[in-house]
Amino acid sequence: MNRFFPGTVVPDSMSRSFSSLVLSCLLLVAPGARADDAPSLSSDNQALEQRLLPLKQQADAGDLHAAQQVYMRYGVAGHPEQARAWAERYNELLRERADKGDTDAMLQLGARYLRGGDYTPRDLPKATELFSRAGEAGDPTGLYMLGELFSGAGNAAQAQQSYARAYDIYAKRAEGDKDVQALYWIGFMEQNGIGTAKKPEQGIAHLQQAARLGSAWAQAQLFKTFYKGIGTPRDPAKAISYARLLADEHKDALMAYVVACAYLYGRDVPQDASIGDAYLDRAVAGNIPDAIYLKSDRLEQAGKKEEALPLLRQAASMKQKEAMERLGTRMLRGESGVTQDVERGLFMLENAATAQAAMHLALYYEEVGEQDIADSWYVTASDRGMPQAMARRGLLHLIPGSCVTWDPTRCYQWWRVGSDRGDSACKLYLRLFLYVFTPLLLLLVFGLPMYVGLRARRDKSLP
Repeated sequence: MNRFFPGTVVPDSMSRSFSSLVLSCLLLVAPGARADDAPSLSSDNQALEQRLLPLKQQADAGDLHAAQQVYMRYGVAGHPEQARAWAERYNELLRERADKGDTDAMLQLGARYLRGGDYTPRDLPKATELFSRAGEAGDPTGLYMLGELFSGAGNAAQAQQSYARAYDIYAKRAEGDKDVQALYWIGFMEQNGIGTAKKPEQGIAHLQQAARLGSAWAQAQLFKTFYKGIGTPRDPAKAISYARLLADEHKDALMAYVVACAYLYGRDVPQDASIGDAYLDRAVAGNIPDAIYLKSDRLEQAGKKEEALPLLRQAASMKQKEAMERLGTRMLRGESGVTQDVERGLFMLENAATAQAAMHLALYYEEVGEQDIADSWYVTASDRGMPQAMARRGLLHLIPGSCVTWDPTRCYQWWRVGSDRGDSACKLYLRLFLYVFTPLLLLLVFGLPMYVGLRARRDKSLP
């Protein structure tokens, strides 16, 4: 994960290849197919069945999106058999549309087989067949995805051929600057040299034209372009302007969070808490876990602890690591309005999997007298980069029979790292190691044998 700003985690979706974005787009469902043969499997949860009844009726009436919703909701509710049956029915509806020449259905079904999961087995031959059919029907996205498949299989020549065919079709469609999707694709392909010679300036110009016409994909790529400096000098302020476009025009909650952090921390734009808070509220409304935790933190800092706690719980329930760490620590001791629940607190800290969480666990087990368990968490915390745990980690390497091997060299290394990171205990231990322990060790290793040898020779010389 890349950290764009303090406290801002930009998910992999912002840095992954745009082939993944293609897959995401392809999974949007096109309506209009019939579902007359929908499976009759139902769960024993009457309340769930009552809620799903309207969706099942819509699916039976030909709403493909409704069929998708049925299997997804069965999955969330913990009924995998029903979810799998409805997912297969959804795939059958896509196949029916694909057999009638619907290239969108070919792409959607191909994407499901390529990605796997979602109650659909991964099947590269089927994905290849579907993308090939879409490409043969003149759909450039099918050709592009076919290029991705060939590239992944190490067949560079066929990949380049598919990419080039896709680029030619997109370029023709982009003539006159009327086809926004085509403008985006030729811009992206020119910027990265896919299917055509690498032409960053020309590619960025096409992306900007697509962005002016409202393409969210183009705006996202330009955000990435100017933030990272892809084919152009870095311009983070301009990148933030595209993030604002995505948040304002397309209600993109993730970009709202990025904009919020930029203004709250004054990174690359003038600091403005009012703008930052407004975008943070949008990100919270969009259920971005990091935004929910940040909102909770800001409310707490403002003394509004009662308003902050529900948001902290919400973020922790969404597995936001800092939230799990904070809430878990409070549960251990029953602090800040949180009822004490040691078992749940330990569970949260263990699952937060952060350096600070490991340190809290080490301190807790040390307090309750479980030193062996505490030491194992000190080791984990030091492995995760926690300087305060490195002092204990170094000592453990000097204690025979501890949970780590006896090794003075490793002891010195851990104290050196902790000292370099500012830990006062490591600085003290490092001085003791250099000026007390090392001389004593040298004395034992070299001085004692010399003394024994001299004593033995003197004893022999005595009458």
